[in-house]
Amino acid sequence: MSNIIQKAVIDKSGIPLYKQFLNLSSLRQKLIAGNLSNVSTPKYQSKDIDFHAELKKAIGGDNHIQAKLTHPAHIPVGRTRDSEPEIIVDKSAESNGVNNVDVDKEVANLAMNQITFTVGAKLMAKKFAGLSNAIKSK
Repeated sequence: MSNIIQKAVIDKSGIPLYKQFLNLSSLRQKLIAGNLSNVSTPKYQSKDIDFHAELKKAIGGDNHIQAKLTHPAHIPVGRTRDSEPEIIVDKSAESNGVNNVDVDKEVANLAMNQITFTVGAKLMAKKFAGLSNAIKSK
């Protein structure tokens, strides 16, 4: 894809933010599924991300200094939109006698995250439909 089209259409349409939204939701789904699959693993510590904080970081509303690396030898300064989400490991004590995975909480988080992903996917589909209609001059 041409760099001009990328900057003029795709970047200004909000599609990269929708993509980041879906990527965060997908990562959270994997972490929750991992927690549920390790419910009987001794000493396992549940993992999650702060979805809202990571989304705010992706949007750029965290007011941190951001520096773009232009050379592989440069040292990163601050956090950038492209930085990896911070995975939070719950170091609380065992709650079920084996580890700290709370099945009820994980299932509720899984359902809520599924709804979040579905809404994000539908919004992105509508954005693409709008772009398609604009290109077809409808």
